[in-house]
Amino acid sequence: MSIHRDGLTIPKHCQAVAPNGHEQLDLLKEQLAPLSPQEKLELARFLTEQAKLDQAAEQGEAVIDRAAADVKRTQHMAWLKAHREEYSGQYVALDGDRLVGVGLTIREAHEQARQHGVERPFLTHISSVKDAPFGGW
Repeated sequence: MSIHRDGLTIPKHCQAVAPNGHEQLDLLKEQLAPLSPQEKLELARFLTEQAKLDQAAEQGEAVIDRAAADVKRTQHMAWLKAHREEYSGQYVALDGDRLVGVGLTIREAHEQARQHGVERPFLTHISSVKDAPFGGW
């Protein structure tokens, strides 16, 4: 006997009784047992990442896209390299490659960033290349 769902005919051998949560988990475990050790490790990494994402979503935290974070970090470093001497001796607040705050204290720079609508800027103190420690003779 076949079940018709959304215009599709599902053969009897492909039909499954909808199990409850524990039965479904046991069924999955049985199906996954034959996986190779490498496949099991890959699955474990996937499930761990999914659990972290679910937990972050439950806690209302923003889920940070790793690629986006890498792009921002690259932008921060490029900005710092280009403007190091110009802002030497000050704290800066960056949002990607955009300066959103500057001050003599980290608090001043952070407050300016907030005024620009950036709650979590990249904050750092800029020292001059001349002030960098020398490790030579």
